[in-house]
Amino acid sequence: MFGEARPDAARVLKEHLRDCPECRQEINDWQRSLNRLDSWKLPAANRPRPNFAPFLRLAAAAAVVLAAGFGIGRSISINAQAEQVREAIEPEIRQQLRQEFAQMLHDEMDKAETQRLADFVALKKDVDTVAVMTDAGLRRTQRQLVQLVDYAEPAASSNSLK
Repeated sequence: MFGEARPDAARVLKEHLRDCPECRQEINDWQRSLNRLDSWKLPAANRPRPNFAPFLRLAAAAAVVLAAGFGIGRSISINAQAEQVREAIEPEIRQQLRQEFAQMLHDEMDKAETQRLADFVALKKDVDTVAVMTDAGLRRTQRQLVQLVDYAEPAASSNSLK
């Protein structure tokens, strides 16, 4: 099948295949199945995206420090200007955090989809293998049944029964 046999063994096999239609058919079936498997193309996989989790932690820590700074500043000084600054900055920080969390969620969903696709491809490969092996077994069984139906008792044994 793959040209791995020693030259003397390959020669013997070629001679046998020339004289044996059953084996020749079996080899042809295997080669056809291998060609079908070789022609099957996997869909292009998405490349994994960079991991921004460390930066998210830093952003969260910065948000905590910033919030703590605002809290301390507010408790120390009841300055209307500080309240305006906090109100101006808070929506921007919230928006940045939402974007980072949305990106993290998107990345995790991409990873899960890639894994599900890889699992599906592996399952398809296993099912194809089972199908090929089942097909070969059914063909072999069919040939054996045909041989069994065509079997006739030898003439010598019918004379000995009389």
